[in-house]
Amino acid sequence: METLKPKTPKKLLGLLAGVVVLILLVAVFTISSYTKSAAKKENAKIVAAKVVADKKTADKKTADAKIVADQAAAAEQKKQAEAATAAAAVTAEATATSGPISDDLYKYEVSIDGIKYALPASYSDFEKNGWIGKDFGTKTMDPNKYNIVNLEKGDQTMMVSIANMGTDVLPLSKCYIGRITIETINKNQKTNILMSKGISLTSSQEEVIAAYGNPSDKYEGTTTTKLTYKSGSYSECEITFDKTTKMVYSIKLENLVKPANQETTAAVDTGLPAVVKNYKAPTSLGDDLYAFQVKYAGSLYKLPVPIAELVKNGWVLQSNGDKLVAAKSSAFGIELRKDNQILRTQIANYSEKGEPIKNCFATYVQYYNNGAMLPIELPKGITEKSTIEQVIAAYGKPTKEDTSSSYKYYTYGKVFQKTTFTTKDGKIVKIEVDYAPKELN
Repeated sequence: METLKPKTPKKLLGLLAGVVVLILLVAVFTISSYTKSAAKKENAKIVAAKVVADKKTADKKTADAKIVADQAAAAEQKKQAEAATAAAAVTAEATATSGPISDDLYKYEVSIDGIKYALPASYSDFEKNGWIGKDFGTKTMDPNKYNIVNLEKGDQTMMVSIANMGTDVLPLSKCYIGRITIETINKNQKTNILMSKGISLTSSQEEVIAAYGNPSDKYEGTTTTKLTYKSGSYSECEITFDKTTKMVYSIKLENLVKPANQETTAAVDTGLPAVVKNYKAPTSLGDDLYAFQVKYAGSLYKLPVPIAELVKNGWVLQSNGDKLVAAKSSAFGIELRKDNQILRTQIANYSEKGEPIKNCFATYVQYYNNGAMLPIELPKGITEKSTIEQVIAAYGKPTKEDTSSSYKYYTYGKVFQKTTFTTKDGKIVKIEVDYAPKELN
């Protein structure tokens, strides 16, 4: 006999299924919540770590900045200490070398940064007080010349004129400062200048006139007024004022006159200089008028010709042959004699040092029927006996023709490099050959 199994009610089975689903949902929710919470905690850890790292970086930057600031402060302290030391040294030097400035404006005395100078003053006087010129040890200057240059002292700049007042070509470092100019227009200008009777860059026009009196010259410009006090051609004080402020705009003090106490040049070597020894007389006249080769009083020469070469060929130097001519300079009215005829010529010293006249070069010769009546021959056979028509046929149309009441002039060439034929009544009465180049060929 079979045993019958009890039947499970359908309602009960549905209830059990719902419970199982609910449990599963709770489990899924719990797991999801746990996972999200863990992720949040992990993110929080990452953020916290980043904050810590950023703080360390910021701390390091702050520390580095402090180190840099400390180093800058130390460098500034060192710089100030050095500046103070330098200032003390300058002050000490100023005290040692400064003195009272004359009340006479025309003594051309001036105090610059506490140091007294009397113009003209040697460049070395400025150099030892810190004023430096660029390449002054290598750049040279001919005698009786001057240039406008700048001297620098730290961040200060001063415009000056430097002059060679000797007889030799000299480096700028051996020359003289004859003019200084300081302007207030430069806002960074720190140079202190004090002149006679206390006049400075802060003086007014009224104070200057009260100190020095009425000027030698007064110029009224649109924006400035210039007062000039002169004692000579190259000796003056020029003070310019701003018309708006009535205060000094610039001061220029100039005394480009050779000082009485200037050291004389070393004894001149009376031997022939190299430029004279290197001269070679031509062997023929050639055909080129502009070669400046002549046959004069029977001898061939190429101008400029050394006085020594003329003397060798029978000329007598009548002017003082020992008189000194500065390097790269000229002299006029020098007399030589031959065959009872007098040549008045001009000479040039082409040496680097001062030389006596006898060691210089003649740059001019002439035939003149009322002066040096000595035979002269030029290229292509032209002589004092030629006609002007023959001259033009030989050399072509003159560069220039002039006429006076009695004479006609035919010139070939230019100033200091020319040959001139002078005629009277159609006849050549004078031939002049003039060649004075700046440098020898």
